[in-house]
Amino acid sequence: MKIIKLLFSKVFVVFLLLILQIFLIFTAVFLLEIFPLFQLISVLVALVIFFYIINKKECPEFKIPWLVLLFILPFFTIMMYLLFANSKMSKSDYKRLQQIHAMTDNYTSKSTEQVESVLKDNIGIEKYLEKNAFLNGHTCNRITYYKVGEDFWKDLLVELEKAKKYIFMEYFIIDEGKMWNSIHELLRKKVEEGVEVRLMYDDIGSVGKVKNSFYKELRKEGINCYKFNPFRPIVSGVFNNRDHRKITIIDGQVAFTGGVNLGDEYINENKRLGHWKDTAIKIEGSAVDNLLALFLQLFDMNAKKITPDYEKYFLKEHIAFEDKGYIHPFGDGPKPFYQEQVGENNYINLINNAKKYCYITTPYLILDYTFTSALRNAAFRGVDVRIITPHIPDKKIILTMTRSNYNYLLKAGIKIYEYTPGFIHAKMLIADDLYAFVGTINLDYRSLVHHYECGATMFDVPCIKEIKEDFDQIIEVSQEITLENFKMGKIATLIYALLNMFSPML
Repeated sequence: MKIIKLLFSKVFVVFLLLILQIFLIFTAVFLLEIFPLFQLISVLVALVIFFYIINKKECPEFKIPWLVLLFILPFFTIMMYLLFANSKMSKSDYKRLQQIHAMTDNYTSKSTEQVESVLKDNIGIEKYLEKNAFLNGHTCNRITYYKVGEDFWKDLLVELEKAKKYIFMEYFIIDEGKMWNSIHELLRKKVEEGVEVRLMYDDIGSVGKVKNSFYKELRKEGINCYKFNPFRPIVSGVFNNRDHRKITIIDGQVAFTGGVNLGDEYINENKRLGHWKDTAIKIEGSAVDNLLALFLQLFDMNAKKITPDYEKYFLKEHIAFEDKGYIHPFGDGPKPFYQEQVGENNYINLINNAKKYCYITTPYLILDYTFTSALRNAAFRGVDVRIITPHIPDKKIILTMTRSNYNYLLKAGIKIYEYTPGFIHAKMLIADDLYAFVGTINLDYRSLVHHYECGATMFDVPCIKEIKEDFDQIIEVSQEITLENFKMGKIATLIYALLNMFSPML
């Protein structure tokens, strides 16, 4: 599997295309009678692609690397663009997802006037998500916050044990070990009890962690299991569209989401990167419907079938908890189903709403100009903006690319911290003791543009106090990066500036 993945990886294909271009150029030079025709065709195609890129409605960061390469290596770039630039979902998947969404939308709980009365002047946050994520916000839900993966895992096992009707799970990574084995044992038990169990994991995300036949073995046990977007030996930008979501739904009553995958490093049983810091939330109440709809839509789209009766999975009436506040679980993903970069714009909306402080944790910090400007503008307004990234990386080159963005942020007055005990994988934001976001969305191009993601925006819910306390504790054990103590050599700065320029293509 690793050899196949390498043979059809972008790096290998890029290498082959470069060799092909060199071969064709030399062939054309020696066969002078066809060189003018070859040159003319390349220029004409390059011009068509140039004007197409210029007129595309997307941020400049995605256009610039293609335009630069098109100028330097036209034939090579033409081939690369045709192979990799289109990361939209296929027409058949789009049609199926639209159909499933229309069916599940009939059963998801609708917003009430309570949402508007809770949010008041902040209603714009809800209106944006409602319009572009196609789901609604909720009040009267109970939210439990987990500041480490171990706490999430323990409670997950408790809730799985209670399942009577169904268990639905969707994760980017499944890695065999203590965590997965304990969950697997419960899933088998529940199947024997007549509980419907569905499981979906990302094929590329779990490569090397489970066998290629893993899903077939689970099916034999009665678990309805699928690999998301299975890797095939063809070249296509669609393989950028990974399922990075982390969702569990039990009987329509309880749902989990956050940064935690199903592997031992997420619960600190495997400490190869020091202490693994991750977070998650549990939702009880009507907002569970949002994550249930997201799961059913993507599961059935990937399985290429439509469940005849979605209604049986949605509760007709949810418990109305007395907890105050608002929560809006939502999903994000590639075009054309998601026309906007919902995850990024939700972050920006929260940053723009901040008046006192805005703290963010992310394992990767590779941002476009719009996101960077929102952060800098908040700092210029006097907002205390703090960003926490890992000190110990899981990918060294990504850490260096992250650090290459520090100076520009620091000069605006943004405070940056690196989590020294290990690797921080949490994707969170908190602002003014009022707003918070917990989810799966990293601050890099893959998460913000290509992947299927999810998370929950919260306003004035009780657990925000716990989230703030956790942020304060994270900062206490992190190293502050300043203009005085942070240095990056000129050569390194140049190298990673070039890498950053091409990061939207990675």
